[in-house]
Amino acid sequence: MEFRTASLAELTDIAKLFHACWHVSYKDLLSEEVRIEMTVDEAANLWRPSLVEPNGKETVIGTLGTQIVSVFRIGAEKENPENGHLFSLYVNPEVAGQGLGKKSLLEAQSRLRQKGFKTMSLWVFEKNEIAKGLYQSFGFHPTGSSRVDERWKETEIEMSKTLT
Repeated sequence: MEFRTASLAELTDIAKLFHACWHVSYKDLLSEEVRIEMTVDEAANLWRPSLVEPNGKETVIGTLGTQIVSVFRIGAEKENPENGHLFSLYVNPEVAGQGLGKKSLLEAQSRLRQKGFKTMSLWVFEKNEIAKGLYQSFGFHPTGSSRVDERWKETEIEMSKTLT
């Protein structure tokens, strides 16, 4: 698996991967109403700003051969710019279960460490046991903070860890 910073030219592939995750991986996490609203065009609208004007964020794709199999976005935490943040991490559901999420998370941590961050935070859907298990296996712990984004209408919890 190889990683590289994503370009605007890859927006359609990123949007399709995100859309697949939303409709396959999140089938039991998000309401049908929320999932239906997430079209490929809406997914592209969500990812486009980070590719056009990154504002300190980096969107990274993971590839196997020529296929994009993962995408994640990292940068400084909004509330505390001293901390690194994983804004999102998605793995194509067609290749899920092959350790690509782990490899992507390792790469995200490494890139944040190289940027000088000592801590890393993220938000994850409270009901997403698979993702929470992955993050916990990498040393992430719940901070006690939670939120509900009105777009997704589900509780998210914050997790963080010290980068060593």
